[in-house]
Amino acid sequence: MVSERRLGRPAYLAALVAVVVVIAATATGFAGTRMQEPLGGLAGMGALVATRSQEPAASPSVIGDSLPQPSASRTPEIGPTPSASAASPTAPPAATTGPKSPSATPAPPATPAPPATPVPPAPTQPPSGWVTVVSDQFNSGGVPSHWTAYDGPYGSGPGNCAAPSQVAVSGGYLHLTMSYLASGNCKAGWYTGGLGLRGYSSVDQRVTVRFRVVNNGVASHFIIPMRWPDDDSRWPAAGEEDFCETDTVSGCTTFLHYTAANRQYQHSYSVDLSQWHTLRFQRLHHVVAAFIDNMNTPVWTFTGDATTLPDTLKHVVLQQECHSSCPSGTTGSEDIQIDWITVENPG
Repeated sequence: MVSERRLGRPAYLAALVAVVVVIAATATGFAGTRMQEPLGGLAGMGALVATRSQEPAASPSVIGDSLPQPSASRTPEIGPTPSASAASPTAPPAATTGPKSPSATPAPPATPAPPATPVPPAPTQPPSGWVTVVSDQFNSGGVPSHWTAYDGPYGSGPGNCAAPSQVAVSGGYLHLTMSYLASGNCKAGWYTGGLGLRGYSSVDQRVTVRFRVVNNGVASHFIIPMRWPDDDSRWPAAGEEDFCETDTVSGCTTFLHYTAANRQYQHSYSVDLSQWHTLRFQRLHHVVAAFIDNMNTPVWTFTGDATTLPDTLKHVVLQQECHSSCPSGTTGSEDIQIDWITVENPG
């Protein structure tokens, strides 16, 4: 019996060890199976945290589905675009990072214009200059056909009356004469001479005339030269340009009429009109210039606009008339002698 106990203990121990091994293996397999199943309760949450801490990091695509990611690297933009996020700190506008590279610039900057004289809005003289449309020397013959003589009452004075007989060409001059006539369209009275140029009207024009005034006891009120609107019905809004208007021989005044209220600009010149003088008046691009004898340097310049110098067709007038009233007597005369006149229109 003693021999049987000694022989049975090792076998018992071996069997016990085998049982323990089986139990341990079983427990290990059970634990592995539960960690792959859904967990619940506090114990489950603890096991899940422990398990995730030992697992490899999740792939970037999973994080990108649930969390915002930095923008991918891109070529810097030129200025903000509608699709860029204004709050994104990773993609500031290219303009704040320094000069742009030449490849990002659509076109090289324009070369600044050289400091030359700027092109004016309108030239002071037409490119082709002035074109002479009338050049009357009055050396022979009668009054040229492009001049129409006044005939009948006219002007600002109630006694003004003109007669074609008061206009004549003789001695190399055109004469406008004021004298007393025993008969005419205005019956007995003082008659003057007046001419209007027809067929050469223009908005801008240059008129040059050489003349003098010879008084013999009486003096007229005259305008040499003058420009009057073709459409009489539109006066005074259409404008009137009295270039040399006076009733003495010591000087004359330019009057520029404008607006329906007949407003005026004026400028006076001191010149002895009893002597020969050449006067030039030109209007171009709303600028009037006056010249006396020296045709290179104006003695007066006026810069207006479409209001003060209306853009209406006008024609040249040579006008002689009584002043506020005609002379009281019946004797005396005045002779305006015009040596020559030229009229030029813009080319």
